Amino acid sequence: MNISYLHGRQGRAAVAAISLPRLLPLIAAVIAFPYAAQADDDPNAAVELGTITVRANPLGKTADELVQPTTVLSGAELDRKRANTIGETLENEPGISTTDFGPGAGRPVIRGQAGPRVDILENGIGSLDVSDVSPDHAVGIDTAHARQIEVLKGPATLLYGSRASGGIVNVINDRLPVDVTDGLHGSLDAEYGSNGDSRNGTTEIGYGIGHSQFHLDAGARKSEEYDIPGSANVDGSGSQGTLANSRSQAQSGALSYGYIDGGNSVAFAVSTFNTVYGLPAEETAFIDLDQTRYDAQGILNKPLPGIDSIKIRGAYNSYTHIEFEGPGEPGTQFFNKQNDERIEVVHAPILGWRGVFGVQHDFRRFAGVGEEGFVPPTHTLQLGAFLIEERPWAYGKLEAGVRVERDTNKPEEGAALPNRNFTPISASLGSIFNIARDYHLKLYYSHAQRSPVPEELYSFGPHGATATFERGLNDAKIETANNFEIGLDHHDQRLSWEGNVYYNSINNYLYLAENDRGLNADGSGTPNSDGVADRVDEQGNFDPDSEIRLVNYLQANTRFYGIEGQTSYLLIQSPYTLSLRGFGDKVIGELNNGSKLPRVTPARFGVGLDGKYRHYSLNVDYTRVFKQDDIASLETETGGYNMLGFTAAYGFRLSEKALSDSEVYIRGRNLLDDDARRATSFIKDVAPLPGASVFLGFRLAI
Repeated sequence: MNISYLHGRQGRAAVAAISLPRLLPLIAAVIAFPYAAQADDDPNAAVELGTITVRANPLGKTADELVQPTTVLSGAELDRKRANTIGETLENEPGISTTDFGPGAGRPVIRGQAGPRVDILENGIGSLDVSDVSPDHAVGIDTAHARQIEVLKGPATLLYGSRASGGIVNVINDRLPVDVTDGLHGSLDAEYGSNGDSRNGTTEIGYGIGHSQFHLDAGARKSEEYDIPGSANVDGSGSQGTLANSRSQAQSGALSYGYIDGGNSVAFAVSTFNTVYGLPAEETAFIDLDQTRYDAQGILNKPLPGIDSIKIRGAYNSYTHIEFEGPGEPGTQFFNKQNDERIEVVHAPILGWRGVFGVQHDFRRFAGVGEEGFVPPTHTLQLGAFLIEERPWAYGKLEAGVRVERDTNKPEEGAALPNRNFTPISASLGSIFNIARDYHLKLYYSHAQRSPVPEELYSFGPHGATATFERGLNDAKIETANNFEIGLDHHDQRLSWEGNVYYNSINNYLYLAENDRGLNADGSGTPNSDGVADRVDEQGNFDPDSEIRLVNYLQANTRFYGIEGQTSYLLIQSPYTLSLRGFGDKVIGELNNGSKLPRVTPARFGVGLDGKYRHYSLNVDYTRVFKQDDIASLETETGGYNMLGFTAAYGFRLSEKALSDSEVYIRGRNLLDDDARRATSFIKDVAPLPGASVFLGFRLAI
């Protein structure tokens, strides 16, 4: 691979700064506006609730029926927000942001939680990659094939274990079919983007006959270095007009088969994902990632008296990525072979209680080899058993659950590091109150424990992509989070809104922070605190002129608390439709002594308009991300920015038998060409987001 540099336009649109105190009245105005209009609504209007089933929950519920706050993207909304990474696709949902490491890598941040606290799933089974080890590692799932993306916000440890203490993201695609669609059907998508000369293409083909369903998909994308509205570095230095080393490309594909007989089914799939992307924090470094994955799923409908269903799922993965220092200069290699299996049994009501019980097994063989192999080869085993029950009662629904898990970490022989074993226990209790026909009050409490992962326990070495020298905490303890949540929502024909307030107290919280002691990485040297984050060389020797920051995994009692909400109102229903929507969120993450935690999502609000007339549709979005100055010691502030985007589309049907609409569209992002840097990113000071971008694309469906 040959990495070169392109230089594009410069300049930046002038945008008036909005101070944080203005956030609350703006959100209040967005939420309050529909109430004034609601006075003229028909009080007997029928309630229309979402009917999309959340497949991450085995009891077959919609997002509105779940006690735990849930976000679901699907259909046209998902197509409009779809981006190269899962984090970027979800970043404008309330309570969700992204870690952002250039165009190739971006993991979701849920209410300030990221990395090993957010579990990313594909069809209910882990992504089986190493994206949780470091923010520069890509998730091994191509968003191009997603048909639905589900986010359970807050601890989801009961179903998915210790790695889901901050939430889960479940990407649903068509690779494990559970229904037969007779005949040939498929789609072809293509898109061109002006910024970075990006080109994307995806195709999916299905064929159903009798009890059999076949599926084939393939996708490819490529982009050059993207344009930015000024300098790469926040201090005005670095590349100008174009972000150097921001090229990326990816290819993906899958072949699968399903046999379906009534409510019973069995399905198998093999899929591949390859991506090569530059690391903007380094001049020529890039990652070349390859993953091959095998999935299987079996579902039995009412196999025994008292059993509604049994679902068995499993996946095996072979993953490799090489971190090149430059073209033809391979450096550190990461290997991950992992298998994840789970059984879910849904039972019929017993004394009014209906629920699911099951077991999960996950075995991971991880190794990082090379100069930057900062985590030693480790075998990690997770065994868990869970039970979740629910029952209706006079005021709504009760829900309770528990999970017991055993996690073991065993470094390779000769690493001179201790084996660490943990037994996290998690539980939850919640209720939905139907306080009126259109209103629901949700109360939710969870006690979630999380085992430390190998990078938190055993790290010791330089990591060039983040420009850090990481030191693990060998004697780290189990994290224990107690999360309290209150939610209120309203739905009718014209008005929908929902809001949540949460408080999450976490004991023994593990986090990565800079030092100011003036010592070498091994603790030797003469202490010298000077108010500046310590720098070391690649061998860990103190060097104030180095670009490598010395960072430690630390453990302390913390709290995360915040508020989030969204609303939509149907302004005009006929002869065309026009809807107004808005959202806002704010999260605070701090130690119990009041000190702030690093890389916490800043406050945001957004508004949008959605219009449709016959085959034409138009969506306009504006988001304000505020300055982040509630920062940790030695962390840098992040300026606020504005994002303006739109999508205009024309939809049509190629035939009466087509399963979905075809369309042509034009889409714009960051049309104000603002200098935008995410506070959640390790490389925020050297890598802004892409400047103004326009995309042209089409989708053909048969």
